Amino acid sequence: MKMNNSIRFNWIYLFIFIIVIEVIGSLSALFAGDIKSIYNGLNLPVLSPPDYLFGIVWPILYALIGIAGYLIYYTPSIQHDKVINYILFGSQLVINFIWSIIFFKYEAYWLSFAVIIVLDLIVLLCIINFFKSSQLASILFVPYFVWIVFASYLTIGVAMLN
Repeated sequence: MKMNNSIRFNWIYLFIFIIVIEVIGSLSALFAGDIKSIYNGLNLPVLSPPDYLFGIVWPILYALIGIAGYLIYYTPSIQHDKVINYILFGSQLVINFIWSIIFFKYEAYWLSFAVIIVLDLIVLLCIINFFKSSQLASILFVPYFVWIVFASYLTIGVAMLN
């Protein structure tokens, strides 16, 4: 089955990408400790969502990240663009992974704010750079970007209030 006349679509590889990203997100949460209890014990800024919302939003975002990763990996593009996309994709995964641990396990709120600002910038670069290779991958990162910008607000709020 062809998709966009430029990549060969494979459901198995797509599923693997999604599962791997979901597992990375789950491991980050596992290593971060009892996120729900910690979150509920914080002085939270205005507009802080209820704790259950994170358990709904993140799996959806991780699925979108996995789909975008699949598209970036399998869409033919210039080698230089591919390398940049891989570096950006991997970087945002690593930074996303460590943010929860820094914030929840170590309660290093100011450091986690610096980390999430870097994540914001890298995800924005992903959106910009992915667009050259796969417009869909770029678009799939937009909800992720919006959510982590909101998370940046929450992070600085927590840092200031705790």
